[in-house]
Amino acid sequence: MSPIEALRASTINGAEYLGMGDDLGSLEAGKLADLVILGKNPLDGIENSDSVEMVMINGRLYDAPTMNEVITGNTKRMPHWWEK
Repeated sequence: MSPIEALRASTINGAEYLGMGDDLGSLEAGKLADLVILGKNPLDGIENSDSVEMVMINGRLYDAPTMNEVITGNTKRMPHWWEK
């Protein structure tokens, strides 16, 4: 599978297979979207999909390594029980 085929399989194709292609799977007006912002281009090599720098969930932007909110707010992630 080429990198673009792998990305399509995990996004639009998966949403369409589940019958949710009208609501999920691609960036279009009116669709729901959580985003992953990568530091490297996955089309240059699918292993670059591991270079996650930021994540947008429900319109809020988070720094991936810490999961602290950035730009859209300043909420800090609470520690997990094992981190206390």
